[in-house]
Amino acid sequence: MVSSQSLIRVKKQGYSVPSRLMGHTLRVELYEAELKVYLGGDFLLGRPRMRGDRGSQVDFRHVIGALLRKPGAFHHSRHREALYPSVVFRSAYDRLRADPGERPGTIEYLQVLKWAAEETVEKVEAALRRPLENPSKWRAKEIRDQLVPPARPVVEMADLAPSLNVYDALLEGEVAQVG
Repeated sequence: MVSSQSLIRVKKQGYSVPSRLMGHTLRVELYEAELKVYLGGDFLLGRPRMRGDRGSQVDFRHVIGALLRKPGAFHHSRHREALYPSVVFRSAYDRLRADPGERPGTIEYLQVLKWAAEETVEKVEAALRRPLENPSKWRAKEIRDQLVPPARPVVEMADLAPSLNVYDALLEGEVAQVG
């Protein structure tokens, strides 16, 4: 059964699954190096199997939707350290929390994390490096602006209005060659 924290427990280990599965009962096939997770007969995902006793493996992509709905849960989460894909993301979180304040900074960081889930961690990390090097304040929207390509201008095309008389002549056999 998927918990309200979007986790399943398998052999005393916690594994995150997409938050849309909260409350569902999943079937797990356990192999030596991985687990395969199924909803009914449909394969959902594979995860590397963890060793040891009572650990957890949380993928931020699975829980970001729920955290955006309840940003206060981020601060109190046991798995918060798993929500920093790299040191750059941790620095961004610290910086965002210091500038606008704890709650607005957390919301800004969760937006950055959402974009990392939509794009790639590497792209977002590269976009984060520039504002982290400058001492000036910045917002998550600036990172998004770097990630989204600029809008292409729409080229106006002349209306193409073919003469239907040419087609009528073609059908009547008057035109031997069109072109």
